[in-house]
Amino acid sequence: MDRIDVLGDSNERFGLFTKELLAETNDSELQKIVIKAAADLNSPIALVSLVLDQVQFFKAHIGLPPVLAKARGTHRDVSFCQFVVRDGETFEVNDASNDPRIPQHVVKEYNIQSYLGVPIMVKENVMGSLCVLDTKKRGFSKEEHTSLKKLAKLVNGRLEAITKSRRQTRLDLTEYTLKPALSELSNSLKSIQNFIKSSYSAETSIRTFLNHSNHLFSNESQYSEAIRFSLEAATKGNQLNEDLLLEIEFAVIDSIDCVNALEQIVNNIESTKLSKIVVSAQDLSRNATKLIGGFPLPDFESDPKIYTQGNLAIAIVTNCLLIISSELGKSGSKNGIRLDTNESDEFIELTFSAKDLTQSSTEMVINDLNNLIGTDDPTIRVDLIDEKIRLNFSTVN
Repeated sequence: MDRIDVLGDSNERFGLFTKELLAETNDSELQKIVIKAAADLNSPIALVSLVLDQVQFFKAHIGLPPVLAKARGTHRDVSFCQFVVRDGETFEVNDASNDPRIPQHVVKEYNIQSYLGVPIMVKENVMGSLCVLDTKKRGFSKEEHTSLKKLAKLVNGRLEAITKSRRQTRLDLTEYTLKPALSELSNSLKSIQNFIKSSYSAETSIRTFLNHSNHLFSNESQYSEAIRFSLEAATKGNQLNEDLLLEIEFAVIDSIDCVNALEQIVNNIESTKLSKIVVSAQDLSRNATKLIGGFPLPDFESDPKIYTQGNLAIAIVTNCLLIISSELGKSGSKNGIRLDTNESDEFIELTFSAKDLTQSSTEMVINDLNNLIGTDDPTIRVDLIDEKIRLNFSTVN
């Protein structure tokens, strides 16, 4: 077969293909690697190939036929590199003309007869391959396999550096733009609220008309069946509109709560009242906790301030709720999450528990939270108490 597609519609990797990774500018580091790969394996062609949803893109290359060098890629279903991505391991071809595993298009078009490709990775995802190709039939020695794998690690490092640079740029931009963006989002949500109010007014007028129409229709017999059907359709449509407006209104209210919670994080408060932390965490985890039975807030006897920075405290409590919800979701639990508090002069304890939370799940939550907090913050401690998660925050006198 000239064309074979072994990857199908799976697109889990596609979010990692950033603009920088797919830029057609020549990358000097990657170019040096493909030159060395071609020399070390005595092959006329070497590529850094990124396998996308429709094409394979040549991020770096040497020795390609002019048409491919100019195009910087081919369709995915004629590539050999798709097999590297599928299997996540080295793929070797020694006699392409007589190999039924592979598509024959490049064999016929460019006389490619042998191939050796090893996976290249970004964030532990196989993105494509570092490969060498030859126009003659040949095998590859163990030493050549080892050499190509070592070069692939250099490619991995370079691809990670490219994506890391992008992430840092985005973080820097976020730092300067998040506050005004949240303000703009809040104003937009308020505009939607005004639209909803206007829609309710229009809905009242439509409902009044439908009520009059129903009354007239019940007393008059000369109306046609077509009008009857139109009236029924209008009534159903109006009911659907009412239901949708209600859903939008609830969604906007939830969104405004989330914006308020995010603003608490952005403000980076040095000391924060406990109620703000827990309410913000409840808002940010609402969708997750709703699926497992909810997370009702307890009655706080007092509202102490804690030493832990507001953004970190909200992140910790939110992640605690999200991780617990994930674990409960695996067992289909609908009993929700319970929060109990215990306050002393120097600290406040938040104890999270759930009826269906197992010992192993609780230990995993504790481990994840400790990884999030690290070891450098003396103002908070995470403990495991009888299959319950306890967060201990130091309070401000």
